[in-house]
Amino acid sequence: MSKATTAESRMVHEHVLLAISFLISFLSAPLLFAGCQKSNPLPERGSYAQQLYVDRCGVCHRPYSPASMTAAMWEAQIEAMRAKIEQAGLPPLSPEQHLTILDYLKRNAGRQ
Repeated sequence: MSKATTAESRMVHEHVLLAISFLISFLSAPLLFAGCQKSNPLPERGSYAQQLYVDRCGVCHRPYSPASMTAAMWEAQIEAMRAKIEQAGLPPLSPEQHLTILDYLKRNAGRQ
């Protein structure tokens, strides 16, 4: 094989690799940006219950969509959070706050 043929072959190979790299980058971009999309807004936007949920539960973690769990699951989760709230040194939910948040989550809970 001559030097010219080897150089041409190398150049074609580099162009093929460049094209493949570009194609992979182009096709994988949506996957990379999928995590950057905004999540759906919480239901009952602007209501007292929604705002209380965001204000109290959003102190320690992002407020999860109520539809991410069933009503029964939310009941168990809210009970489990009582201990975590205490461990974090935060004031406990008043009985009214507890009921308001739980009712909000159950009203908007997912179905199984």
